[in-house]
Amino acid sequence: MSKTGRAAPWRSLMYVPANVRRFVEKAPQAGADAVILDLEDSVPVAAKEAAREALADSVAVVRQGPSQVLVRINRPLSQAVRDAEAAVAAGADGLVLTKAMGPEHVALFAELLDHLAPVPDGQRGVVIVPIIETAEAVPLIGAIAAASPRVAGLLCGAEDLAAELGCAPDDETVAMIKRQMVIACAAAGVAPLGLLGTVADFRDPEVVRRVALASRRAGFTGATCVHPAIVPMLNAAFAPTDAEVDLARRQVEAADAAAREGRGSFAVDGRMVDEPILRRARRVLASVRPGSLGRVGCTADETR
Repeated sequence: MSKTGRAAPWRSLMYVPANVRRFVEKAPQAGADAVILDLEDSVPVAAKEAAREALADSVAVVRQGPSQVLVRINRPLSQAVRDAEAAVAAGADGLVLTKAMGPEHVALFAELLDHLAPVPDGQRGVVIVPIIETAEAVPLIGAIAAASPRVAGLLCGAEDLAAELGCAPDDETVAMIKRQMVIACAAAGVAPLGLLGTVADFRDPEVVRRVALASRRAGFTGATCVHPAIVPMLNAAFAPTDAEVDLARRQVEAADAAAREGRGSFAVDGRMVDEPILRRARRVLASVRPGSLGRVGCTADETR
């Protein structure tokens, strides 16, 4: 499997408390690329067993919409294994691995998934999305991203990290760790997921749009949210614009024409095009959803 083939294509991932039935029933209409049924922080201790037992029904309900279904599992290990077993039995597409400790932690759950849901060689099957939430894990981000072919992306738990580091969750210290995660994900070929900032006030669409666009410029490919109102904003911000798609197509077409003519250099719109630009163009075209040219409402400068 190629590096780029491992990266998850999620623009939006919406957390839904697995124990709140009305939220689960509304999830299919949100339009998120992935719904994360949460068994961890949003579920009281007394309700965790019932939420786990209801996963089969909850996953089936979410599947009525277009979203893939992930399950955020608990710590400690005794709960995490039971959560993983229930998630796989319910048909979930992946696990969100709480407080990833290091590559061995990821490899342990990859081994568990190999037992619970074996897949043919060259395929990925049930994926893992580790969350970087502790100072201990920060120096190991690269190893965590590359720990298993099942890893599809990484998340950074800003609130937990900030609490441990003694800083604010929107401080540059956390932003620096998130930027480090982007580099590690690129090296491993997995998706860096998150925002360089906060969208706690989902009622201000301009703030959400601005933060999401800045995050895309920084290399992030999608982000999580907790409210359905944010989903369409993330979907729009992390999709290429019509102008970007048009330029990418013309650059690739010009490269093909130049190759047929035996030329190694050429220009599009007055700018020279070389291999790094072509790689970006191909990535843009690969991210276009069927039936969609891209997105509108953003200038080229905003997404550059």
